[in-house]
Amino acid sequence: MDTFSLQDFSVDDLIKFTGNFGVLQLICLAYNCMYLIYAGFSATICIFSGMQPNFVCSDGIYPENKCNDNCSSYIYFKPEGTMVAEFNLACGSRAFLNSMFTSGYWVGFLFGVLSSGHLLDKFGRKPVTIVYIVGLNLSTLLMYIGNNIFILIVFRAMVGFFVSGGQIGAFVHVTEYLPAKNIASAAVLIQVIFSFGEMFAMLVGYMFKEDWKMQYLVATLPTPFLLLGSILLYPESCRWLLAVGKQTEAVKVADKLAIINGYSHFAGKIQLVDTKELSKHPALIYTWKDLFWPPKILLLSLSSFLTWFAASIVYFGLTYGVQGLSGSIYINSFLMSLVEIPSFIAYILANKYGRKYPTVAFLSLSSVATVIMPFVKHVADGKIAVVLSMFGKFGSTAVFNMLFFYQVELFPSTVRATAIGFASMTARFAVISAPFIAKIGAISDYIPYIIFAIPPFVAALLILLFVPETNKKNLPETFDDVFARHDAKNKRSRGYSKLSIRSTNLVNE
Repeated sequence: MDTFSLQDFSVDDLIKFTGNFGVLQLICLAYNCMYLIYAGFSATICIFSGMQPNFVCSDGIYPENKCNDNCSSYIYFKPEGTMVAEFNLACGSRAFLNSMFTSGYWVGFLFGVLSSGHLLDKFGRKPVTIVYIVGLNLSTLLMYIGNNIFILIVFRAMVGFFVSGGQIGAFVHVTEYLPAKNIASAAVLIQVIFSFGEMFAMLVGYMFKEDWKMQYLVATLPTPFLLLGSILLYPESCRWLLAVGKQTEAVKVADKLAIINGYSHFAGKIQLVDTKELSKHPALIYTWKDLFWPPKILLLSLSSFLTWFAASIVYFGLTYGVQGLSGSIYINSFLMSLVEIPSFIAYILANKYGRKYPTVAFLSLSSVATVIMPFVKHVADGKIAVVLSMFGKFGSTAVFNMLFFYQVELFPSTVRATAIGFASMTARFAVISAPFIAKIGAISDYIPYIIFAIPPFVAALLILLFVPETNKKNLPETFDDVFARHDAKNKRSRGYSKLSIRSTNLVNE
């Protein structure tokens, strides 16, 4: 065959003929890993910059580390260079500002998610990702020069806003260039890499524990490289271009992809679909509303989004609650990050047993470990609670590992970024609330952990009831493909028609 017509191939076939998992995919995956290291660092450095040192009332008549309404000021001991000491955030209404600084990042992240999913689906993966990373460069610099806690909360929210858009854009971008069989392994690698960012934050927090400003100066160093990589390394997504009917641009990208991956014999041999044929079957444009109707899609979406919420509230509830555990905050933080690495077992189980049941098992593990924690908090000098916390973190990390490729496989290309954006948005509500739920621990040791344990239990039930298995299936390009997984009889329940580029696979993987 001298030429290949877009009409004769699915997008997965096109990716296979242009190199499958080739050089360009490896480059994009390496960039994504670098971004996730930064995202992990950015999300957790506030634990150390906002660490509460020992303190005592300046008049000397109250016990150490005890707040009192009659105390006018406090003296802080080492480490004196934290934000708590500099801005006097240990007690009273100002203690709330420390939680606001932590949650502010996730408030910004939430708004970044709300905006990025729609923009990525409307304007493309590459340009939107670049815009967010430009904003990230500016906002990280502002964090370093800020000298007022209220201004810093705003700057921290800006960092979260731009990190989220770049993270979602980079993730969707790289997965859309991978063959279906490689998405799971790539998603697990990306999530495990996030834990290296957390460990790097612990190292920087320890090295500069007397100077929180230096911690945020370090945060500015990688951002120019992230911007440069997003401009030079990433071509636009073929899947997105074809999904919105831009086949000429998609062919150019596919030719470039083939040449870089050493499949130059394929370049220049892709024929466009006749425009008259395309006009008979115009590409459909979907919006966020299509994620919530008909009922089967609604239940799929809600189950997926709640699972993200559940994994997130356990993951970050335990991460930000590390200061409440016995022992060194640095050692505990390291252990809590280290335990994420073995969660790559999620990939092995997903390939052997599918996506659905391992996800349910890991949700159950995180729920059980979390709910038991407060009942053994003071047993064996708190060591059992640390171990259970590690199990809860491991379970929630494994759920994230599953979700990063399960979510991609559940929704079609035209709303994939929007769906991931909504899922990430619900997760941000969990993270925003986690520091404040943890504060309830001052009243009761039990209530925060019971609250953390309920969502994963409910999510496990919803997945069992409403979410289909996606293992070893091609990525859905339209809602027809999604309906087919649920019930072949309802394949055209809303009259969704396939994109003109979608047809019977001529190449078996």
